[in-house]
Amino acid sequence: MQHKLTPFIIATSLFLSIVLTQSLQSSEENGKLGPIDSITLAGSDGDITVKNSDERISWGEEKTSKVWSVGFMETGKALEQLMKADHFVEVRDELDEELEESLKAARETLDEIRERGRSLEPDDPEGPALMQEWESAYRNFEQIQQASIKKRGELAAEQMEESYNEVLEAVNVVSDRLNIDMVLRFIPPDSEFEGNSPDAAIMQIRLRTALRLPEGIDITDEVLSELGLEVE
Repeated sequence: MQHKLTPFIIATSLFLSIVLTQSLQSSEENGKLGPIDSITLAGSDGDITVKNSDERISWGEEKTSKVWSVGFMETGKALEQLMKADHFVEVRDELDEELEESLKAARETLDEIRERGRSLEPDDPEGPALMQEWESAYRNFEQIQQASIKKRGELAAEQMEESYNEVLEAVNVVSDRLNIDMVLRFIPPDSEFEGNSPDAAIMQIRLRTALRLPEGIDITDEVLSELGLEVE
């Protein structure tokens, strides 16, 4: 019996000495085990080989077979402040002033026609012509109103796109600094709802893409700081 156990004891001792030596060497260097090229995990449906690929844990050759780090960004906080920037407000004020001048002139024309109409008798022969003039002036007023709404909308969209691109640039800078692969926009799940209509509520529910997230994964404050904006 003792003769049979001798090879087993020798083999076990050799194994333990190798493991101990490697552990001690690793501990002396950096306190960590390794490095190793890969780890193969056995499974009933096949083995999986886990390795370091481009400084990411991966288990296959596809881009989707990697562990990607994730961050969350409350874009609304940044966009709201960026849209209040002085240079944006000045451009909007200049457009409002320009459009208001056009509307003012159209209103004055309508007021002038209205005053002339009040001085006419019901059967005055100039009545039909004055009515046509009023209708033409009113159509012009409506066209100016619609054009004003369109121009304001186009300017707002242009400024929002510019602000959004600024947010993207800041997100990229922060992500590179914190080694984050992807950033998802969201509204914190515990934020108060705004408005009191069902449509507003359902929209805000849809925008709460994360119902729960670990502490430290929200990079909103870091992005706001990168943009030079106020951090709440």
